[in-house]
Amino acid sequence: MGQYSSSIIVILFFLLIIFWYSQTKFKNKMLCTFLRPNKQKIEKWVPLYSKHIIFDRNKYGIERYRVKPECVVLTWYARGVNRLFPTLIPTLDYRWDDANPIDPSTKDKQVKPDPQVEAAAYQGQSYVGLTRAMNQQAGIKRNKIQELIPLIILGVVIIIGFVTYTGLAGLQQQISAVQQIQNLKK
Repeated sequence: MGQYSSSIIVILFFLLIIFWYSQTKFKNKMLCTFLRPNKQKIEKWVPLYSKHIIFDRNKYGIERYRVKPECVVLTWYARGVNRLFPTLIPTLDYRWDDANPIDPSTKDKQVKPDPQVEAAAYQGQSYVGLTRAMNQQAGIKRNKIQELIPLIILGVVIIIGFVTYTGLAGLQQQISAVQQIQNLKK
């Protein structure tokens, strides 16, 4: 019985590490998709604070593609380990013939460049605008408690594992005591 309890604790600990890794590996990253002229779609992970993205080393289309915070869409990422624990990630979609991302509200038209927005993007405020747009689109305001939720879950799982382990150890002692009593009666 003791070997099973330690195996259960190891499995729970392993699942907890996988959950933590799956939720933090996309922190400050954004998924950008690029549609080539031959209808191939490629994906690229870029830092969240990027102002420009370069796909295929300028092999197709335009050299630099602009990051526009108003076109960021939050999507559920459920591939690989994240199939067990899906997470929301920011995404942008691009076509090879336009430097601007595809507007999520119209789906077909690209965002028209605005000179004022272009000037603001080069002033280093694009990261703040991007995070504001993501939070506004998600409809949430992050606070300290939401950032601590994975640590709280980790603590609860460790406490439950410890209580289970000690309970199973006590149960094992009681079973062995009952067996000794039965052996003495024979």
